[in-house]
Amino acid sequence: MIGDFLIYTTHLNHTPEYHRSVIVRTNGAVVPIECWYFRKGNVSSDPIKPAWIPLSSTKSGEGHLSFSLCLMNGDWLTERTSTVYYLGELIHIEASVSMTNHMPLKLYIDHCVATLNVGKDSTLRYSIIDHNVCLLESKAEDSFSTFVLPRDERELDKLWFDLDVFHFLGDDCSLIFITCHLKVAPVDQRDSRNKACTFQKVQNVWTPLEESSIDSCACCHVGNCGAHKGVVSEAGLKWEGEASIGPLLILDTDVTKLATESLNEAEQRMQERSPGGVESEVVLIVALTVIAVSVISASLLALFLYRKHKQTRVNQ
Repeated sequence: MIGDFLIYTTHLNHTPEYHRSVIVRTNGAVVPIECWYFRKGNVSSDPIKPAWIPLSSTKSGEGHLSFSLCLMNGDWLTERTSTVYYLGELIHIEASVSMTNHMPLKLYIDHCVATLNVGKDSTLRYSIIDHNVCLLESKAEDSFSTFVLPRDERELDKLWFDLDVFHFLGDDCSLIFITCHLKVAPVDQRDSRNKACTFQKVQNVWTPLEESSIDSCACCHVGNCGAHKGVVSEAGLKWEGEASIGPLLILDTDVTKLATESLNEAEQRMQERSPGGVESEVVLIVALTVIAVSVISASLLALFLYRKHKQTRVNQ
């Protein structure tokens, strides 16, 4: 597909038979054939009654959908290269979909889970998002997780959310994987299954990411926004898929303190040993060095003068 055209290309191959002759009067040939059709044109006609749906209603909705998750830096402009996080930080996650040659669609996150192993079917799992885009993790008392509105609201192919760093209790490795089920829907289709809701602890209410009716998030309170239904287009194509990130290494901030504690203790001992602190000790060392150099220089000069004087008396 190029622009508004669907292009069909084939080749006719001609291979002559020589019938064991010692002479050749013709040669082979390849004839290229290329047909251009308007993607949104109706190819049906009165004499022909095709069994297929007209081109305007099928090809306009077809295209390759590629879902992905990636880690972002705090400015939401560049992708984060490190997968190491510390407790107390936020994980900036961008969900996106590639919609080449596709009608305008809007991205949603149906549900997300954190696991110890690759895949959402791990035994130990924690639901981050559920009930058709309800950010359950934002309801935790010590969590600052929230959906983030993109700078450009016209970016329908992206959805951002901040996730407060955590790890599983009793997990020595502190590694987590995050798997999300993503989907797209027509832009004008906004209901309890197509929204992005965050829990506001102060107001004790679920609020949508965008300016719309707050009723779309009411189902998050009861934990039931309708059974999941596979999102299928008119052409029978599924508008959903899964994406994962990980492993993410989660470190406790107390561990990093142990690495710098010995250095701090050494500096403190140096300050205690010198009444004036580190600066006084440095000044004392410099002063002793200067005195030592002066004494050595004076000794060498005296020795030189003594030998010169002795040599002069011998010559006389």
